[in-house]
Amino acid sequence: MKRFVPVIALVIAAIVLAAVNATAFAYRWIQGTVNVAGPTEARGAACVGFYSSGSEKSYGGLPAAGTNYNAPTYGDKTISVTHGQTVCQWTVDTSTYYLYEGITVNVPITVGSWYIKDFYGFGYYGGTTGTTYVYIKVEQPIVGPITVANLTLYKANTNTKVATVDLKSGTITGPITLNPGDALQLDLFINATAETTAKFKVGFYVSQKQEAPR
Repeated sequence: MKRFVPVIALVIAAIVLAAVNATAFAYRWIQGTVNVAGPTEARGAACVGFYSSGSEKSYGGLPAAGTNYNAPTYGDKTISVTHGQTVCQWTVDTSTYYLYEGITVNVPITVGSWYIKDFYGFGYYGGTTGTTYVYIKVEQPIVGPITVANLTLYKANTNTKVATVDLKSGTITGPITLNPGDALQLDLFINATAETTAKFKVGFYVSQKQEAPR
């Protein structure tokens, strides 16, 4: 019997030690379902996005904007704009129109000052209802030998300037009010003092409430 006493003591000690190190959990959870509709169902803030009419004619209920999306700059160089996925789509008579989630613009210039007028548009389709509010946030400021880099926005139907966004800062601009059928023309002014390749990113946050993003 004496040989088994130490073994029993060790077992008891191990059980006590395990109890001390045990953790109790109160369980909570998140469970959800995401229902994604197609671009033809978009309404309100969902039907706001980038577009180019490519002419002086109206764009399915939106004013002309983005008429210089492929304007020449120097030599054989031209501005080029690549759009992202379609977020809103509608048909007027037999023509289908689209608003895009985002654009990537390539601007070839030389040293000096350049003003690019109406290189693309940003609009709210007039077939929907309710006011939307746009906040613009510089998420990746432009750096390098560029002394000035401004994105200026004009109401397309009145040619009224509504905001100038400093692309060298990380500020938030807004709110800019868009009612159904409103659109913005996007202008770009850049002054460069030396050769460089400079990138920037600007976020357009659209809401049906006047609340700025973080």
